[in-house]
Amino acid sequence: MGRVEFIRVVDEVPECEVLIEGYPGIGMVGVIAVRHMVMEFGAEPAFLMKTEDMPTAAIVHEGRVYPSSGLFVSGDHGLAFFYSEQADLRPGVVQEISESVADLAREVGVETIVCLAGIRAPELEGEPGLYYAATSERAAEPFKDVAEPLNRGTITGVSGPLLLEGSLRGIDAVCLLVETPGTYPDPRAASRLVEALNEGMGLDIDTSKLEEEAERIAKTVEETMERLRQGVEEEEEESPTERMFV
Repeated sequence: MGRVEFIRVVDEVPECEVLIEGYPGIGMVGVIAVRHMVMEFGAEPAFLMKTEDMPTAAIVHEGRVYPSSGLFVSGDHGLAFFYSEQADLRPGVVQEISESVADLAREVGVETIVCLAGIRAPELEGEPGLYYAATSERAAEPFKDVAEPLNRGTITGVSGPLLLEGSLRGIDAVCLLVETPGTYPDPRAASRLVEALNEGMGLDIDTSKLEEEAERIAKTVEETMERLRQGVEEEEEESPTERMFV
């Protein structure tokens, strides 16, 4: 057994046409978006992911316990979801996760993998830009009207290898990348990804909770910055002699 193991927790796993992936990365946008969709669709855990040397955490939502890492399925919608609340970024582990998820995708009949990730934009103001990179024309087609093609760059984390591992197994794959400052969890950017899925795939996922969370985080960040500014101003008001003995 390798460092990554997926344990089946249901007797039967329904076939799913699409698998959507989100792994911890810039702005945590993929994780936030996929976790939101899992809850909105009421997707059930099908495989629990266990990683060597990392504890298996339990996530509680409205009194229900969910695994923090694994593959979830919504048979009624033909969708599978893979996400992890915990990040193990050791290269060998990331590669094993990507290969295992691609194998599971093929096992449950997935035809398209959609990876969700962030692209760093430190000076971002206003609506974040959205880009796509695909392994085939078929995978790219649904998102050509909602995102711009990524002209160049490197996709890392689980998303990058998963695009290639899916392609090696005959599964079309596309990655949607949204701009984010990347300095804190970014529900607003995650909401942008979900809206792109709504438009490109004909889904109907409510993003109001993500918007509320984004406003809460924005307020917290603003309050923190204001406290920092006040601290600097108070320090500048002190005389050199006073500062000397602090």
